[in-house]
This record gives sequence, C-alpha cells and structure tokens, in this order.
Amino acid sequence: MTLSSARKAELPRNSSSQQTSVRRKGIQSVEIGVGVLDAVVRLGAPAGLTDIARASGMSTSQAHRYLASFVNSGLLRQDAQSGLYDMAAGAIRIGLAAMARLDIFAEAGDLVQKFVDMTGRTALITVWGEQGPTVIRWYAGNPPVFTTISIGSRLPLTRSATGRVFLAFMKEEHVADLQRAEMALDRATSPVDINAVKLKVREAKMASISNDLVPGLRAIAVPVFDIQKQLTMVVTTIASNSFDPAGDAAIADSLLNSCRELTQRLGGSWPS
Repeated sequence: MTLSSARKAELPRNSSSQQTSVRRKGIQSVEIGVGVLDAVVRLGAPAGLTDIARASGMSTSQAHRYLASFVNSGLLRQDAQSGLYDMAAGAIRIGLAAMARLDIFAEAGDLVQKFVDMTGRTALITVWGEQGPTVIRWYAGNPPVFTTISIGSRLPLTRSATGRVFLAFMKEEHVADLQRAEMALDRATSPVDINAVKLKVREAKMASISNDLVPGLRAIAVPVFDIQKQLTMVVTTIASNSFDPAGDAAIADSLLNSCRELTQRLGGSWPS
C-alpha cells in the first residue's frame, strides 16, 4: 500500500537497531521452529511434510527434524496411517491460555490508534448490541470530524457502511428483525437491494458510503473475525470534505490490512 508522503506509515515502537539487538539475544532455532508451527496453523488442515516444508520455507529434511521434536513434545501429532501432521493437545492448551488472557479491545485499540496516527482519519469500533450495530470506541483524527455519531450511537444496517458489514457477515437470524424493520422504512424513501449489498461487501471485505447517512461524511468499514470465523467487531473510518476523496482507495487498503492483522492477532480466520 502506498500513501502520500505526508501520511507515511509510522515506524514500529522499537527502532530497527533495537529490534536487531533483541533478535540477536534470541535463539534462532526456536524462532525457526515457531515458523514451522505457524506453517501448520496457516495450512488450516492436517498436512504432509512436503507442504509444511514449503509453507515454512525450508528443506524437507530440516522441517522433518522440527516436526519430530514438536511431536515428541506434544505440540503436534502425526497420524500413523496418513503420516499427516496436525496440532496436538499441547498446542491447544497454549492457544486456549493465550485466548483467555487476550484483551481483544486493548488489541483493537492499539492497532486502530496506529491507523489513525498514520492516516489522520477518524476511526471507530462497533460491535453488535441489543439494538444493532453500536459504537463502543471513538478515535479522533486530525482534523477531527464533528458529527452527532458518538460512543453509544446505534448505526443502521442498510444505510451505514458499518451496518452493511454486519449485514453481510453476521448470521441471518441475528440481523433479520432489524433488517425487515429498516427495509420497511426504506421502501418509502430509497429502497436498497439487500442481496446486491451483501454480495458486494463479501467480495470486497469492506463497505463504503458517501453522504448516505450523514451529509458531508464518507465512511469505509472493514470486519474483524474471531477464532470461529464469526464477525466480532467492525472498524470504520470516517472523513469529512477536509480529506481529499482521491486518497480514499489507499485509506481503504490500509484499513483492510489493519483489520486483517487484528483478526490474526485475535487468533481469528480471515475469509478467503
């Protein structure tokens, strides 16, 4: 992704020299081994030696030694008949312990704040509440956006970018009642082709609107998924006319990358 020179991606909190220093103090074989485990996770199903070696970027002989160690330690298991490797109880215990200690909103807040610092765009986090999509976090950009939308606001399903992401990715039974109520109102004003909206959002993994909900404001919304591939929250960036619309495509790419990273941090699975 390329942004304007005025909005270059901020550097990580540690400088490159600090990162190099920390990396030198580590044990390289451990780092390589973690890469093998990550390859097994990313393959998403029991896999053979050749596939794991390719996914981890090493030779089959080298990968085999790491796999054997992980099998011996109980982190992986190998099927006696097929020879395929998969996660074992030891890895599952570690994963569950990590999930139990993970503050998803702290993780989300850290990443969204970096996005705001990098782009200057205002952003918000929305979750599904009793009355539909509800704003729970607000991160002011520079210049800030002034609007009646705030923490606690409920956003419509069909006329907001945020709502359309919920509409596209949540289970039908969760959104059905609110969808019917909104569509009944939309028929009297500007009807929305729900199926077309869902298809477009699912293909793009995002939704965008301009002046549909609040005059003078544009919005781009992207989903975040949990370990069960369920929508857990939506991150939305909004902009006034102070921001050139020509930069929206780069902003959309940046937000998409941020939400994909957040999904991975939460142990979730990004849809293919």
